Amino acid sequence: MNIAYEEYGSKHHLNNKANAFRHALWVILIIRKCLKWKNNEEKVKAWAKTFTDWHEDFSPNEALERVMDMHNNQMGILYFEEVKGKNETEIISLLKQKTSEAAKIETVEETNKYERQLVFIEE
Repeated sequence: MNIAYEEYGSKHHLNNKANAFRHALWVILIIRKCLKWKNNEEKVKAWAKTFTDWHEDFSPNEALERVMDMHNNQMGILYFEEVKGKNETEIISLLKQKTSEAAKIETVEETNKYERQLVFIEE
């Protein structure tokens, strides 16, 4: 949350690009931290997915917002491969680049078009 505030202020609480950044970063940081205790990347990624999916169920949103959040969480898992050996500054820089390329969606089904891209709803 602190990093999202530093990079985007309170904008990350909306359904915009800043929110997409926060979700992907959150998952990457979860994976990094958990790998310190469990040296099995696939198991850690699976647990991160289970945990972040649970969070979306625990704090329910409207369907489009939920799909957006879950998609961006999944992008964090995917992007982890690109940032494995990078420091926090490098991770943030890469995610900001990915955020600048995020795609605006208007329907749940549209997320399927963006297999490697963050998505957002509002400008």
